[in-house]
Amino acid sequence: MAPGIRDFSVSIPEGFYPMLLDDEVASEDWARDVVARATTDLGSADHEGAVEAELAELRLRLLAQLNPYLTAAVYLRPEHFLSVGAVMTFQVAGVEPDQDAAWFLREARELAGDPDAEGTTILFDGWEHVIPSGRLAGIHQVVEYLDDPAEPGEAPEEGWVEARTVFGVFPQGADEMVHFTFTTADLNAFGDMPAETESIVASLSIELEQ
Repeated sequence: MAPGIRDFSVSIPEGFYPMLLDDEVASEDWARDVVARATTDLGSADHEGAVEAELAELRLRLLAQLNPYLTAAVYLRPEHFLSVGAVMTFQVAGVEPDQDAAWFLREARELAGDPDAEGTTILFDGWEHVIPSGRLAGIHQVVEYLDDPAEPGEAPEEGWVEARTVFGVFPQGADEMVHFTFTTADLNAFGDMPAETESIVASLSIELEQ
């Protein structure tokens, strides 16, 4: 029987703040605490409470997924004012014997090309190689979203673009993998999003069950 993952850890760089996904903590209280710490750490202020409100909303959306295995962190950018750079989520997930890094990339490519998917993929790239904790599969995707038109037949009034990197790390011989997602609506948040986010994933340390 293939072993599962007993424990894992990943190094979170400066500027990322853990998101407490615990119902006992109010989202507003968590967001207020993060903004206060980031203001001290990074030397930038929250303009009119915009970041605090955005963080509270982000946390509520993740809590609504009702996923007890999910871990998250938020990246805050120290510009003239604080801004939300990206959201990072990760978790352990079970895999079947035929589900490996190549399978991960095939599934991601099929989802990106699905005509019924929400949003239109305007950039997609995928790769795989070995890192110390296992075989890594990664994708970089840029998706355009358009609001529904006000009237049938009219052009959408607004739209936005979102970039994401998604990684699966498959430890040798294990029946579980670690799944990472980095998402940003700020295309200036990273100089090289695939490389910078993969460097975080590459810090992953995994302990397998005996």
